[in-house]
Amino acid sequence: MQTLFLHGLEGQVLRLEGVVDRFGSYQMQGRSHRTLCIRGLRVAASGQPLEPDHWWFRLRAVWCAAGVQPGDTVLFTAKVRHCSKGHHDPEDAQGRPLRQRERVLGLAGRVRDLVVLRRGPAENLLLVQLQEELRRRTLLQEEAEAEARQLAQHRDALLCDLQRLRTQLATWKSRCDGPRVDRSRRGFQRLDRLAPLHRR
Repeated sequence: MQTLFLHGLEGQVLRLEGVVDRFGSYQMQGRSHRTLCIRGLRVAASGQPLEPDHWWFRLRAVWCAAGVQPGDTVLFTAKVRHCSKGHHDPEDAQGRPLRQRERVLGLAGRVRDLVVLRRGPAENLLLVQLQEELRRRTLLQEEAEAEARQLAQHRDALLCDLQRLRTQLATWKSRCDGPRVDRSRRGFQRLDRLAPLHRR
């Protein structure tokens, strides 16, 4: 498929797809500004690749709200316009020369209608791990509920045995607490019955 060059598209608004490559930052007037690189740029409707095939954007609120991560495939709208590219400082902290800032034809820093089409491998791996953890916890919960049911059955059986023993105990106690005969009085009763015989 033929590559589409930005230099012939000035002023046009494009609906583009690309993959989040990495995050970065740059210093300007003593402040650090975060950026992200989108690679594999192509026209969403036709799949036609762009040249340049990547572009650095300021990490504005729209990107943060979407929670983009490296490897995510994104769909967004951007305008082709002249903008600045490069570094303000002639060299970095280690003294290495940097590409000087210049005016080029590229993509405007503010994008619209951002959509995450597919999450990257790292996000998918995290999702798989979370799903596996959910399955593991579900199994543990089911095992705990089954054990709880068994314990409830044992408890009910023990309560029935306890009630039966209490009933038996009450029965035996009532028998033991019944009317008692005074053994000493029983002896006098015998003497009373024998007394008339002696009088004869």
